Amino acid sequence: MGINTTARKQLRRPCAIALGAFFCAAVAGLPAVAQQAEEIHGDTAPPAVEAEETGIDYTVELTGVEDSNLLSVLEASSQLISLAGKPPATVIGLRRRGEADVERLQTALRSEGYYAAEIVLDIETDDRPAKAILNITSGTRYSLGAYDINYVESTPPTDSVQPRLEAIDIQIGMPARAPDIVAAERRLITLLQERGHPFARVAERRTFVDREKTDMRVDLSVDAGPQATFGALSFKGQEGVAADYLQRIAEWPEGSLFDRRVLRDVQRSLSATGLFSTVNAETAAMPETDGSLPVMVTLVEREHRSIGAGASFSTDVGPGGELFWEHRNLLGENEQLRASATGSLIEQSGRLGFRKPAFLRPDQALLADLTGGFEDNDAFERQFVEGLVGLERSFFENWRGSAGVSAGYEIIEDEGDAQTGERQFTLFGLPLTAARDTTDDPLDPASGSRLQFSLTPTTGVGDETLLFLTAVAGGSAYYAVDEAERFVIAGRARVGSIVGADTETLPANRRFYAGGGGSIRGYEFQLVGPLDDDDDPLGGTSLVELGGEIRVRVTEEIGVVPFVDGGTVFDDPWPNGDETLRWAAGLGVRYFTGFGPLRLDVAFPLNPRDDVDDAFQFYVSFGQAF
Repeated sequence: MGINTTARKQLRRPCAIALGAFFCAAVAGLPAVAQQAEEIHGDTAPPAVEAEETGIDYTVELTGVEDSNLLSVLEASSQLISLAGKPPATVIGLRRRGEADVERLQTALRSEGYYAAEIVLDIETDDRPAKAILNITSGTRYSLGAYDINYVESTPPTDSVQPRLEAIDIQIGMPARAPDIVAAERRLITLLQERGHPFARVAERRTFVDREKTDMRVDLSVDAGPQATFGALSFKGQEGVAADYLQRIAEWPEGSLFDRRVLRDVQRSLSATGLFSTVNAETAAMPETDGSLPVMVTLVEREHRSIGAGASFSTDVGPGGELFWEHRNLLGENEQLRASATGSLIEQSGRLGFRKPAFLRPDQALLADLTGGFEDNDAFERQFVEGLVGLERSFFENWRGSAGVSAGYEIIEDEGDAQTGERQFTLFGLPLTAARDTTDDPLDPASGSRLQFSLTPTTGVGDETLLFLTAVAGGSAYYAVDEAERFVIAGRARVGSIVGADTETLPANRRFYAGGGGSIRGYEFQLVGPLDDDDDPLGGTSLVELGGEIRVRVTEEIGVVPFVDGGTVFDDPWPNGDETLRWAAGLGVRYFTGFGPLRLDVAFPLNPRDDVDDAFQFYVSFGQAF
């Protein structure tokens, strides 16, 4: 038994036709019985009729079926419909195609539980296009009269291990649908493999249809195989990664009852490290004499080092770029070291980040970060160096939290009128964060949501003594309107508050600002909110930001995104209405690459301030806006 996990990006596509075909194929394994439970073997579907290149155009009508779900299954099974664009050359060819369709639709009807259905084919050729009419009388839908499970070939599992019918979604009296019967078998085997029987399998399935009672009986013979416990876990193929580290993150429950879900969890944990392109976990062919089942995990390592670059441009900030180098296995236990440099007209900085996973416990990571550089924007000039050390841990489902200690030294010169001159600070903080992410893609999500919360008490000494608390909460949500995910509604919101110090006392870089590509598109960087006499931003102690988009995928490579952004900052710890919310609307274009979307947004202020706000702003970067 083995499970293979290969790192790749899943592309979700419509599957209604494929499901319809599966239903038809599944019923071939459910033979019918006529009168007094006589056993009948499964039908063999007729070969597909090949369409001629040119010929008689026709339309198709399926009559007599009122159930829309059943009609959809029949339409998906019809070659008259699927090959309508390739008409046959002759009327005889059209009739042959229709006769083949009668068999196909009978198979589809049986898969849905209609074992006494009748179909009459009528070909009308007096007019053009010709008409192919399938008159369908579905008859009574058969129900499930019995579902018996018999354990054979080995000692049956204990009663507590044997799955009950309700656990595999079987109810006596339910419609006798082939897909439901087949799915129940899969659930039965899965439950046995999760309850200590790794080699469970269906030995034989026999189905009987009683046309007099209009029901079906299923007799299932199951070989549960021997019961087993988890044996030793070993690894093969890793070169630069320490086996001790892999054992720690696997949290292998050696000696406990076998459960195939644990095997999947181990593979997910190993794949999540980003160190391996392939993870293949296989059990031994049979348990050891003591009942333990060894597991071997074969690994193929990825490259552990990478370099990269990014670029962006906007009308308010100008060009910007980033260079980085990363090592994802620095000391042999998935330690990640990333060195990066960021440059733009308003900021030049460098950063060194370190992350050690499985620190002291498997679900905990050690974080360290050192940043320094220079900022020069309309609100302030800043020279700084700051560092952080903390711990990050997962909790609940999809949640991660962190706590740490930060320290920094900065020299700030305010550009606003409220504070003039240069000030120096040494600041210490205790940043606390919590985040939840259920999205399906980090760069282009179509479903799920993100939540972020942060709480940072900070104290400082220098030109002034400071003690304040910064709280921020934000989130975004994504919803695909259609199954193909060509229409996605996305929304976001963020609020923040600083208590303990007023705007003028706070270092300028610790205040809230709004406006720009990552905030409120359509307005210049940091320019939404209170301004001084020279129209330079003063910042504030509370923040509100809102945004919404409709992401429309026009082709596989091109998308368009109409959007609305809004918000402002306030010179008060709580929004007080003194500042008007600024709104902007715009249109974006997305070019979808193999790594994510390339973004171009053009945004226009809806309630601009005279002589302050430009007529529009545009932004170019990689990834969605949020």
